[in-house]
Amino acid sequence: MKALFNAILDGITFKDIAGKRQPRTYVMLTGFILFLIFLLASCVALERNAMMDDVRGTPQALQISLEPVATEILATETTEPCPANPADWTFVEVLPDDNFQRIAESCVYDGLAKSVAWALAVREGYTRAEATNALGFAEAPLRRLDTIMTLTNTKGPMTLAITFTPPHPDFAEWRVTKAGEPAISYGLRGCFRTVEIVGNQARSWNADYSVICVLSEDSRADQIVTALDGHIYTADAAPTRSFSLFGYVGNGGWAWLGTQQEPKVALAQLDGQGPDAREVAEQYGVELWDASWLSEQMNLPARELPDGWQNARNDADLQAILAGLNAYLLEEQP
Repeated sequence: MKALFNAILDGITFKDIAGKRQPRTYVMLTGFILFLIFLLASCVALERNAMMDDVRGTPQALQISLEPVATEILATETTEPCPANPADWTFVEVLPDDNFQRIAESCVYDGLAKSVAWALAVREGYTRAEATNALGFAEAPLRRLDTIMTLTNTKGPMTLAITFTPPHPDFAEWRVTKAGEPAISYGLRGCFRTVEIVGNQARSWNADYSVICVLSEDSRADQIVTALDGHIYTADAAPTRSFSLFGYVGNGGWAWLGTQQEPKVALAQLDGQGPDAREVAEQYGVELWDASWLSEQMNLPARELPDGWQNARNDADLQAILAGLNAYLLEEQP
């Protein structure tokens, strides 16, 4: 046991020249470090006791404010302008091998919808001048064409016969059901560029309109009421589907080019045959453009029908209206 004690003692001390035992250097360093640790632990303990005294002291009332704190929100979102150049538009195939496509930049349809609104308004009792002013056009967005170079959904280019609506600024018409309800709706059927690729070059086959859109024009009208210069005439009609063409005229604007003479199909033959006009329009990225849309989105409710419209069948009134329309066309011929 004594030998073990002497071995431990020799490990932590040494004898100097005088034979006295001195602590070794590492023992002194270890002792100094232990002293520092003890001192640090004492300081931490004292600080913790002081903190706990504060915690256990007299409670303070909690102040809660119910007033909202104003937060400044900086708008960082920027809106990209809608591309006005058709070369920057992307055409997306909706149906395989179909010429009628969807324009990916949906903002392009805003200008088209405005021109369609004009076409709807003049079928709901607004004169051409009233519709032009109400929608903010500098001039009526229509063209007077007898034929046009266009595509069908599977064929073309080809020349098709079209009809145009009478442009007389004071002419009014209503296309209505027997109950007097508006009866026209337009559904987008797709759009296409008027170019074809020949070799490595793009060649235009319609220099007037770089893009044309095709819309189904569904008329559920049983009656067509017309009015001009105080004359009113009501004619019978059959509910049909025809197709209207709108051409791009630049700067976001579109013009109503006319309605194809063929094909025209009785709506009764289409009931239950494939998707309806609303479903097809949604496939091409827009809603159905009808009287409800015109009233709610464009703030243009249908105009009231003239008094006695159901019995306005006098041929003299019809001839007077036709004479006024023809006279205007002759005056306005280029």
